[in-house]
Amino acid sequence: MKLRRIAYAVPDERFSSEEVASWADLDATFVREKVGIESRAFLSEDETPLQLAVEACERLFESAPELDKGQIKLVVLVTQNPDYKLPHTSALLQHALELPSDVACFDVNLGCSGYVYALSVAKGFMATEGVNDALVVTCDPYSRIMGRADRDTIALFGDAASASWLSAEAGGEIGKLDFGTDGAGAENLIVRAGGAAQPMSSVHKEALPDIAARDYRLAMNGRGIFNFMMQRIPASVERCLEKNDLSTDAIDSFVFHQGSKFLLDNLRKKLGLDASKIPSNVRNLGNTVSSSVPILLADLDAQLELQGQRVLVSGFGVGLSWATNVIHF
Repeated sequence: MKLRRIAYAVPDERFSSEEVASWADLDATFVREKVGIESRAFLSEDETPLQLAVEACERLFESAPELDKGQIKLVVLVTQNPDYKLPHTSALLQHALELPSDVACFDVNLGCSGYVYALSVAKGFMATEGVNDALVVTCDPYSRIMGRADRDTIALFGDAASASWLSAEAGGEIGKLDFGTDGAGAENLIVRAGGAAQPMSSVHKEALPDIAARDYRLAMNGRGIFNFMMQRIPASVERCLEKNDLSTDAIDSFVFHQGSKFLLDNLRKKLGLDASKIPSNVRNLGNTVSSSVPILLADLDAQLELQGQRVLVSGFGVGLSWATNVIHF
């Protein structure tokens, strides 16, 4: 099963680092130069994650007229911020795209590692069930779980969605996955309220519980995430290369999750890689969570044409979790 085409969508409403910095009393120069982000887009108050996901899919269909929507038999949507608690947003996406009813649709509740995981999940499902065409969609608007005054998160994240066409016939060959989970670090990136542990209501409470508003927002320990990345990802890269019988020199580009310029710079140094081998687009998008890897792949393909290249992709974050693979275009 192969990765054939990628498209993406970004909200129209953009915010400069100066404006975002003013919300949380941050130094705009620090955000631009250290974090490495000049601007990012957020969903407007009236927009929904589903709408952005639909736009990404429609752009995919426009760029790939040979893709027959009637032949799509699998939709995997990566999101931690669905439109509703239930039903799963992928079902709503199936209806909005007017896909046939004989299609399997499910959500994957993963963040920054989600796209790389979803490629393997879709690949396995397609091979087992004889599916020829599938969509892997990402849409994780963290603007819906951040507060403007939160200095730990507001400068980092941006909203976006991506749509990837997986095909049995042509495209980039998806290799063998390296993966892992360290749930002991879950508190480093968490939204504490709103789930079953701290629900809005239950059979035991008729009124809403006394939960602080901040518990419904994203809490992040940046130092903990950085330490996790530096400890886990270099080793994951090495294992992935070994699983795919490749050396570092055989990789044309290393597409890492676009967490921040600071994270990418330190990861590059740890791995001893030349800067030219680690592309980045975080400057004008911010950290788009599960969408960061596919968006960068789409940008690289538009600029360089990835045909014939080997690209290592690696996502890491919430969970804490990581996933690394190699795609041979």
